[in-house]
Amino acid sequence: MILYLGKLSEDSKRLLIALLFALIIFFIIVGCIGLLIKKTMKKQAEGADDMMYDVIRAGIFNKKSDLIKFGIKKNHVVFFRQAWRPFIVMVAASAIMILYCLIMNNWNVDIFDHQTEGIGTLFHVFDWANVPRTKIFGISIISDWPPLLSSPHWSWYAWGSYIFVPTMLVGLLWFMFCVQSYIARSFRIYRIAKKVFSRSIDDLPPQEKPIEPIR
Repeated sequence: MILYLGKLSEDSKRLLIALLFALIIFFIIVGCIGLLIKKTMKKQAEGADDMMYDVIRAGIFNKKSDLIKFGIKKNHVVFFRQAWRPFIVMVAASAIMILYCLIMNNWNVDIFDHQTEGIGTLFHVFDWANVPRTKIFGISIISDWPPLLSSPHWSWYAWGSYIFVPTMLVGLLWFMFCVQSYIARSFRIYRIAKKVFSRSIDDLPPQEKPIEPIR
């Protein structure tokens, strides 16, 4: 392999190094996202403690299943209180898009179009179907940026997409955050119920623990 690397051109070597760096950065980003999600869900799960603190302290429930049912019902209420706002945002975005279609008399709108009617007009759009390629170790890989199909430009015909796409994206991400919070609280509810009704001998006072091992 070392001999093969020595035969590569300078451009191929630079490309190979760039790909290795890109791969390392990719794994770092994925790891950071995973840690962020984990910390976020841990923070979200604390809502279950607030929901169940009073009833646990009062000792209202005598069975684990009853405590879980209570926690799940409370969790449903909290979820609906949180989720109705992003739901309204998504409904509003859909209403704007319907209004746009009525005004423009066009019901086949491509919201990602890069020429006239989509949000793609605001971004660089590349022709990935014709991307330049080269072979390294017999594998065909991308060697350069693809040809540019469209540069960012403003199109008045795309005002519906300009409003709909970011508004719907915000509503969708917000709703997904609410769903993630619901899932995090649900897991926490089961853990709390299991801990409250556990009968571990480690929880007994010292005088109630058996002195001699059970045979």
